[in-house]
Amino acid sequence: MSLDSGLYRILNADRPVGRARVETLDLAPKAVFARTDDEDTVWVVEALPGGLHKLYAKGAPVAADGGRPAGPLVALLVRQEHAGEWELSPVDGTKTGYEVRSREGLVWLAPAGGEHGQIEVLPSLDSLDRTTFVFDRVDA
Repeated sequence: MSLDSGLYRILNADRPVGRARVETLDLAPKAVFARTDDEDTVWVVEALPGGLHKLYAKGAPVAADGGRPAGPLVALLVRQEHAGEWELSPVDGTKTGYEVRSREGLVWLAPAGGEHGQIEVLPSLDSLDRTTFVFDRVDA
């Protein structure tokens, strides 16, 4: 199942996912956190052909840091050609819960217990390593 293009709040453990409220003023990639301190964060979801999506945090597309398949999740202010394309797989038993997976099969993993920390893009070793992200549509 694919999400339609639009504006969404992404939640993990009932807390917003996104960039920090205050960031450095350089063009370095910006960390994407589970439990961000920015309560008003809104994401742009762009539906692509083939059931893939581009996800934008504060207007910048997200990818694993350094253009590698795995690593910390960041928003790319420059070098946006390295932006990730993500498959959103519905999680059974939820209405709007999804697992976010890269084209290479790596998943977004949030820190355990809903703690504040940067989301990682890593291989999922088993079903216990999965993180559910809730995508709530925001009416514009």
